[in-house]
Amino acid sequence: MPFQFQAADAEERARRVEFILMDVDGVLTDGQILLVPDGLGGAREMKAFDVSDGVGITFAHRVGLRTGILTGRTSDSVTWRAKDLGIEVVEQGSHNKSDSYARIRNEHKLGDSIICYIGDDWQDLPMMRRVALAVAPANACEEVRKIAHIVTEKPGGRGAVREAIEFILKSQDKWNDAIKRYKF
Repeated sequence: MPFQFQAADAEERARRVEFILMDVDGVLTDGQILLVPDGLGGAREMKAFDVSDGVGITFAHRVGLRTGILTGRTSDSVTWRAKDLGIEVVEQGSHNKSDSYARIRNEHKLGDSIICYIGDDWQDLPMMRRVALAVAPANACEEVRKIAHIVTEKPGGRGAVREAIEFILKSQDKWNDAIKRYKF
């Protein structure tokens, strides 16, 4: 699978991944936020998610990988999508992602050495510098792309998460197990 950038040791790093933690805006979505009037003088936030990313997350779960979301915003759309996909950890409204990341690691007994973090902007840099595998979508800011072990060909909200998961599963020789029900 082609990437815009792939560190020489990316496959080795991907083999260690047991937990995939993702940002939302710019990663699971294209970064757009839709505000729809609620009829009460306010607005509801809506987000659009890529189906292929959801399929990738399902494949990861199928072979025993765990997943989580860490985002600075709070949205019912994220809650519903996470529940629909069976995402284990959902941390929304995080104003200090580093602190939230540390809490998630402690609560779920995770070490940096088994985590993949997918992020796209400055607030994701501290986690990306610590984890086994740091992934940036094609649309990530320059600073994030520079430190990522992988920069996907696809942008956030358009299949970047699926691309990263496929790379992890293939590196771990789990891809065929994830898709075996579809083979003839």
